[in-house]
Amino acid sequence: MKLCKILLSLSLPVMLAACGGLSDEAKKMTGNYYIPEISEETPLMELSKDGSCVIRAVKPGVLTYSVPGKWNVLRDSLLIELDPAKVTYEGDSTVIGHIPSMISKRIVSYNEINLEVETDGIVYSYHRRNE
Repeated sequence: MKLCKILLSLSLPVMLAACGGLSDEAKKMTGNYYIPEISEETPLMELSKDGSCVIRAVKPGVLTYSVPGKWNVLRDSLLIELDPAKVTYEGDSTVIGHIPSMISKRIVSYNEINLEVETDGIVYSYHRRNE
């Protein structure tokens, strides 16, 4: 347990490996998440049971890019560590911009169907589908 406290200050993958994988909260949240106004067909977040994830940005008709990573839930936050070097895309890559390696989204609310998270003062509402 002392090791887990030390590792909380380190990167998310180290924490995931040393502290036993997904938290109980995270295990309830696995699935594919969509924002219907952006895409009904392509999930913006794929949160897997093994702690891996794929995060996508979709700009309809212009660009879709995907970045793999690892995820977990700690306290009231969805934590995501991305690997920007492994980005894949379709479309105009010149509009990709900076991809952060760490993302923390405060969980505003969650139920079996909806997940609301807040980032930089903006609340995003995702709809979950288990496919």
